[in-house]
Amino acid sequence: MMPLRPLAVVTPRGEEELLRSLAVEGAVPLGGGSDLIPGLSWELASGDALVSLAGVPALRRTDALADGSVCLGAAVTLAEVARHPLILGAYPALADAARAVGSWELRAQGTIGGNVCLATRCRFRNQPPLWRDALQTCYQSGGDVCHAAPASRTCVAILSGDTVPALAALGAQLEIWGHAARRLPIEDFYSGDGAHHISLAKGELLAAIHLPADPPTAAFRKWRARESIDFPEANAAVSAVWREGAWRAPRVFVSAVGPAPVRVVAAEALLDGADWSEDLLRAAGELARKAVHPYDNGQLNVAGRQIAVRGLVARALGDLQNARRERGL
Repeated sequence: MMPLRPLAVVTPRGEEELLRSLAVEGAVPLGGGSDLIPGLSWELASGDALVSLAGVPALRRTDALADGSVCLGAAVTLAEVARHPLILGAYPALADAARAVGSWELRAQGTIGGNVCLATRCRFRNQPPLWRDALQTCYQSGGDVCHAAPASRTCVAILSGDTVPALAALGAQLEIWGHAARRLPIEDFYSGDGAHHISLAKGELLAAIHLPADPPTAAFRKWRARESIDFPEANAAVSAVWREGAWRAPRVFVSAVGPAPVRVVAAEALLDGADWSEDLLRAAGELARKAVHPYDNGQLNVAGRQIAVRGLVARALGDLQNARRERGL
């Protein structure tokens, strides 16, 4: 890792002070810092002052609300998410996704909000400055080319947050603090442009994640080069509600194949209310494969990642079937 230049660190003690600090030019929020600090060191991220979230208790909460939903503060660590009784009991797919992130050291430091907002990755950009200087400046660095997809007019860097498809499958909503507080479904948070991939304006902050009451049954799957630590080459999450003898309202999301999660609507239509035979699950996986268009910007090749998507979706759907049988439904 390259040396990190000196930076100011501010620790606000409440929401108003936090938002004032973030409104200052050059200020960036600091949760766990497991992605931000290496990014600053390699000049992949910019900022003059780090605004720590550690002094704002509301960002560290995991609360069951009166309506039965659960509120996860953005500064809750991934390790806490993976072992919290509320998450393990009602949202085990999210616990699985949090447990799949990196190593235990990274999960102990990194936060759920940081994983949702994780900087996009590309093998042409996530390199030391000297390596990048040998190439024409890409979109994400302020240039006018994408080395992974030269014909593209936008950056196609990869969204690698493992919790993202699980949260999308569960129907999670994000609470944003700023000039006017707002909430939006997590799938609407991503723009599809890897250079500006999340919908946060200057001075705004992802404050909390709201998980629904009476959640659907969900499952998460991940494929990576090394099981112990790597970012995903592809991941997937599915959910559905068992009602009247069939799976209803399925949701199928694939991620880590582009700048935003992909909802596989065709697979959802195929699965809704149908008899989930092995052939049907394989057909749904094939529809997912056809729905994604990864570029040559990961560690593994494009064809392999597409084939992996097919298997991840089919196996995640099989996990739902297994969960149903275990519960005697």
